[in-house]
Amino acid sequence: MPNAPMNPVPPTSPLHPSLQKLDVIGCRRGLLMLLVLLGTCYGQITGWDFCSLILLLLVVLISLKMMPVSSRALNAANRLLRDCVPQTFRLTLIDILDEHKLAVLYPLAARSPAEPVYALIDRSFPRNPPLGQEVEVRVYCREPKPGNELVALQSDGVPLLGKVIDRTAYDRQQRMLRIAALIVLGTVLVGMLVFMRAGGSPTK
Repeated sequence: MPNAPMNPVPPTSPLHPSLQKLDVIGCRRGLLMLLVLLGTCYGQITGWDFCSLILLLLVVLISLKMMPVSSRALNAANRLLRDCVPQTFRLTLIDILDEHKLAVLYPLAARSPAEPVYALIDRSFPRNPPLGQEVEVRVYCREPKPGNELVALQSDGVPLLGKVIDRTAYDRQQRMLRIAALIVLGTVLVGMLVFMRAGGSPTK
């Protein structure tokens, strides 16, 4: 009797139709990033001036901000769409943050007023609903607890990818980050003033 393979490779699951367009967008932007990086390397070899290199660096940084989610996130979203039973929620985007949008969700199936679920929605996707507009979505999530990822399908099938958060803990973290940024900025400004005074003082 022939021996079975020790480590059979499981077949890869095809992407959910709602995620396939995002995968194509990711490939195109990845190609754009590669072309920009190749241009940067070519500029360094051919001796571009400093301003040209700075401009290319800015283009790279902007492209990175525009990049959609990674393949890992797409695969995680694909598993949620495949394994989880959807629940209907009312979703409203209530704030725009650095790389995300803050959303509040209310379950439609609740018979009594339910506690809201807060989530950070990735901003890199097109056709997100506008701020303040309530939309009905089908949410795929293992459990609406902080730290768990979710996929919210809009009525036209466009997905919103995000993560459930604890609003209180998140607001506290953001306050601490703002305080730390102000401290760093203040330290830099004081250092610059000290340096300028030291540089401008007459030598004896």
